Amino acid sequence: MILERRTRTAGEEWFMSADDILDKNVINPQGDDLGEISDMRIGFPEGKVEYLVLRYGGMLGVAAKRFAIPPEAVIYRPGDDNFVVNIDKRRLDDEPGFEEDLWPREADYGLIQSAGSITPPTREEAEAMKREETPPPEVVTTERVETRPRRR
Repeated sequence: MILERRTRTAGEEWFMSADDILDKNVINPQGDDLGEISDMRIGFPEGKVEYLVLRYGGMLGVAAKRFAIPPEAVIYRPGDDNFVVNIDKRRLDDEPGFEEDLWPREADYGLIQSAGSITPPTREEAEAMKREETPPPEVVTTERVETRPRRR
């Protein structure tokens, strides 16, 4: 799997509280509604977020499917206040997800598509999206590609 990230000139970091993450809408790069983040799993003793729970489909949460999404694959776009993850909506229709009382130990990296990269915007880019202006060219300095083995 290939993930593309941008390196920022300012070295800025983004932090969000669990309250900001939970119930946040999730879309794919094509703009399809994939549901919302309903929960997250933290592994101990490392204290690391193992995965976010994507709740997809159903009516008012009833009969919804749950998927374990790796946090590295989720991008926050403040301009439209959504999380973006590269998953085909038809794939979520076909996959069973996991049961409420049988949570997986790790994220399902197999759901994430590697074709077509999405990158998080800088604060300047997010503000430019709101104003529909082009961000300054010096905002992005380099790009790097990370390769991760696919977990099964």
